[in-house]
Amino acid sequence: MKLQISIMTMLAALGVTSPVLGQVSIDPTWLTWDAATTTATFKLIAGMRGGKSPFNFNGFIDDELTLVVPENSTVVMNFVNEDGVPHSAEVINAKLPVPNMSGEPAISRAYTRKALEGLNQGETDVMRFKASPVGDYRIFCGVPGHGISGMYIGFSVKADVKEARLDLTPKKTASQ
Repeated sequence: MKLQISIMTMLAALGVTSPVLGQVSIDPTWLTWDAATTTATFKLIAGMRGGKSPFNFNGFIDDELTLVVPENSTVVMNFVNEDGVPHSAEVINAKLPVPNMSGEPAISRAYTRKALEGLNQGETDVMRFKASPVGDYRIFCGVPGHGISGMYIGFSVKADVKEARLDLTPKKTASQ
């Protein structure tokens, strides 16, 4: 048993994941698409159990997951904080460096209330906004220090997609 624990610890240190170590898969219930109203409804979970870090959205960190939506669709993000630490969400531009805290959202109305101080465990909020303009963004926790700790996932508005989807995002290397 001790050998098994030390091997798992070594694998975690090397960044190798398994279901035991916090590998998260996409849950199909997180996202619904209504073609008639062109509305993407996404359940955004802050601090989801089973993630690599408590500073995660839906168990993912550092752009590992991307919500892709058609341009001009309506986006409804149902935010819930499942962590014991306050968290928030706001859509920011996908540029580096990642900011330290909440600022001006990149898309009008694409932020939770208490963006800087965060919502407490069990609190919810709904962000409803029009997905425009086309571009790459991040869904970012605006509580100071959380975003730069990796608490963000991708958000992409595309002119050439017909319905919303969730994509696992490959990691970029320094040369990309």
